Amino acid sequence: MTPQNSKSLFHFICEQMEKLDKSEITVEQAKAQANLAKQVNNVLKYELDRAKTQMDIRTFNMETGANIELREVESKNFDKTI
Repeated sequence: MTPQNSKSLFHFICEQMEKLDKSEITVEQAKAQANLAKQVNNVLKYELDRAKTQMDIRTFNMETGANIELREVESKNFDKTI
């Protein structure tokens, strides 16, 4: 898998539109790939929103002397429920 960013995602979508125009892929394949591209885009948006929130918290802490932290749930292991 290659790393993704907005530019590479846009390039992929444009390539798929060209393939669809040339009937190299089916409408169903194009729909499936569009759904996957949408999910990748959602993850990219999540990362941008998280970075902005972290910056806002840092700024707030500096201005007020508070010590608010964003919990790090990404690296936490899942608890087993048996």
